[in-house]
Amino acid sequence: MAKSKNHTNHNQIRKAHRNGILKPKTNYARTLRYRNPKMRKNQKAVTAGNMRVLREKKEAAKSS
Repeated sequence: MAKSKNHTNHNQIRKAHRNGILKPKTNYARTLRYRNPKMRKNQKAVTAGNMRVLREKKEAAKSS
């Protein structure tokens, strides 16, 4: 009697590439280092403004 087959890799590469082999998604924010400097400067001002508004809301809630 013939031995049974133990392993095959047939068709696995084709199946993997049908939808493309993708890199795992990253969960970190991308750096702004190489982005438009004008946009970076505006983003800095917007963030500062948002923090100021939140601080004022927090103080108003605390005082009332």
